[in-house]
Amino acid sequence: MVKVTILGAGVTGLTIASQLPADYKVTIVGKHFPDDPNDFDYASHWAGACWVGVPKSSAHDRKLQLDSYAGLWNIASEHDDAGLRISEVTEIMEFGSPDDIWFKSHIHGFRYLRPEELPERATWGMTYKSIIISPPLFLKWLNTRLDARGVEFKRMIVQDLNDLKDLGHDILINASGASSKHLLGVADQTLIPCRLQSLVIQKDWDKGFIYRGKDGYYFNIFGRPDGTCYVGGFKDFGVDDRNVYDDQRQTILTRGHTVLPEVITSDQPKDHKILYDIATSYWLRPQEYGGARIEMEVVDGQKVIHAYGQEAGGFTYSFGMARAAGQLVAEYAPKLPVSSHL
Repeated sequence: MVKVTILGAGVTGLTIASQLPADYKVTIVGKHFPDDPNDFDYASHWAGACWVGVPKSSAHDRKLQLDSYAGLWNIASEHDDAGLRISEVTEIMEFGSPDDIWFKSHIHGFRYLRPEELPERATWGMTYKSIIISPPLFLKWLNTRLDARGVEFKRMIVQDLNDLKDLGHDILINASGASSKHLLGVADQTLIPCRLQSLVIQKDWDKGFIYRGKDGYYFNIFGRPDGTCYVGGFKDFGVDDRNVYDDQRQTILTRGHTVLPEVITSDQPKDHKILYDIATSYWLRPQEYGGARIEMEVVDGQKVIHAYGQEAGGFTYSFGMARAAGQLVAEYAPKLPVSSHL
């Protein structure tokens, strides 16, 4: 029996486990799990969680994103209880070029917006079918299914890949996300943080919307299947600050009321049922350093498959990383001996 340990119980680690053969012995090791009380160190819980293609992506990253789109689409189509919904997403741009959109012929319902559909300052836009996710629901759904399949969950604080040697695995998968920056045995100094501030409001809406303006002007809203909306946002590359700032909350609502007044009907916080604010960060590996890392190396005698560093967060890459990791496991896992027939 092939034994696999996965370090990290976020969306990347859970989806990787879901794609491994059922006859593997799989153990997921983590500091945090989906059923834990809310903790900002568990980044997947706080994600915007909508599939959004990354315009300037390598061929390697494009495949990961498209494989994830297909995986999320299939679950949303087949499992009403998974916390996913197929939704129309509209993106409005004040900069860039339609030629940057490499995924237009690969996803459902894509079209560019007509000039009369654009607001005054926008130069172009697009709409397409995507998958919007409620992270708390989806992560627990994955956790429950993996538990029923016999996957073992082991709580540990891991500071060094060598801490896991005694678990007796054939393959170790490093899906530790931000921890890969300082984790001994990895210590990837190419990772950079991206700070996000956003809020979640109680509101039924079944679409997604992104506005990308000049000089850092940005707004997004994703209507989730649990009756809430994720509303952002501030996106600051190179910043790892988890403080919530009231002025940024106000700016988010002001921008939303300006660019999407039919949904954000007021710019005043008191006029919305705000459930909570989010100030968190994820860590990515820039394209110039290879983009998302999905590869095998031997570290102090352990076969380690790395799966981390995705731009746009783990959900856009989730099932793509899972499929790629599964292929590497199949390639490097020990093969059972063939009978000699003697």
